Amino acid sequence: MQSENTQTNEFETKNVNQLFLKYGFVTLAGMFAQCVMVILEAIITGNGLGAEGLATVSIIMPLELINDAIGTGLGIGITTIAAQYKGQGKEEEARKIWNDGVWFTLIFSIILATLIAVFAEPVATALGARGPVKQMSIQFIRVFMISYPFCFVGQIGIPMLRVDEKPGLASWITAIAALIAISELYWGIFIAHIGIIASAIYYGLSIALFCFSFVPFFKSTNKYHLSFDLKFNWKDLKHAIVLSMPFILITLSSAAYNWIMNLVLGHFGNNYDIAAFGLINGYIFYVLNMITTSLMQGMQPIASDNYGAKLNSRLAQLLKVSLISNIVSVAALTAIFAAFARPITSIFTTNSQVVNITATSGIVVVGLTALGSSINMMSGYYQAVGQAGISTFLGTLKFLICACPLALLLAYTTGIKGIWFAQPIADIISFAVALFLLVKELRKLRKKN
Repeated sequence: MQSENTQTNEFETKNVNQLFLKYGFVTLAGMFAQCVMVILEAIITGNGLGAEGLATVSIIMPLELINDAIGTGLGIGITTIAAQYKGQGKEEEARKIWNDGVWFTLIFSIILATLIAVFAEPVATALGARGPVKQMSIQFIRVFMISYPFCFVGQIGIPMLRVDEKPGLASWITAIAALIAISELYWGIFIAHIGIIASAIYYGLSIALFCFSFVPFFKSTNKYHLSFDLKFNWKDLKHAIVLSMPFILITLSSAAYNWIMNLVLGHFGNNYDIAAFGLINGYIFYVLNMITTSLMQGMQPIASDNYGAKLNSRLAQLLKVSLISNIVSVAALTAIFAAFARPITSIFTTNSQVVNITATSGIVVVGLTALGSSINMMSGYYQAVGQAGISTFLGTLKFLICACPLALLLAYTTGIKGIWFAQPIADIISFAVALFLLVKELRKLRKKN
């Protein structure tokens, strides 16, 4: 069974492998600029602000992850419903949920940013900031909150461009945003000498500039055009929020893990350990996770549309190619880091203690990410086809259910060296669950076909 608009909808007609290649890897190509930006950020921050700068970034990373969690999560939920309506030929319903989602997210993010900015000092303390790192963290938070709302809504615009079948434009916007942001960071640290404030501005620009994705939707001729309409369709909006929860919980789980690691490393170690974890989690793992997120976001609108059109064989093929592509891509990049861990780490900082900790512990922490990230792909798939319950469980499994308690257990039983093994153990558990569910889902789709 195909939707009425099949003739003009490539989601339902084009070869699945080619379609995923277009949307998944074109999205990844755009995110490649973000990866380069993140690597350059680490080099500039580590060499320009030293261990204290890296430690500050590690401390405030949960706030960046909250931004990523809610912004990207709502973007996924909102555009999933829009894509499903599109697959059913209901263009006005698709436009309405998109319009409602933008205004709802903007209002929510303004309130959240205001609260965090007002209580910046207790927030920094709660995140584990101590000594000179605390004051740097407070400065960072207050500046970052200025751009926070724009970061949230920008992350809705990018996936909507893909629903509107403009993946190339989405990639160009993310690439240009990365270029502008990293240029500001270099200028702010090495030329203007504004220190950690430059880093805070950089974090804002890198995502807030995604708001340029709204430009096509300001045109009244666009079938998904935006309008100033605050009469929300709460039924669809609540559904979008429910669908967004899996990704939100995945990323908030990562934020919780980051927070716990900072607290435990600060208790059993020092700022060098926190700085090393900042490099591992905030840059190395971030780049690996960006690959998974890109491929997942490329896969989701295709899955949602084909689910709405009841094209089960295409869903099965999409599920297989997306998981295999993710494992191969992440494994290849992980292998490069493992082979050149010390020289790679030395690029980011000249501090020998931070280099030693990052090079040795980093391989342990990210070594099995290619397997563990399969749980993210499965969660994204279930989210795209409207199964929020199982998607939410999968979203919390790796970090919240497994890694967080493992980090505490290993820290208090084996000391600071043991804490680094929490994530790879969680990766093994997550991969086993993902593999089981993959086989189960493929069997179900074959029976329906």
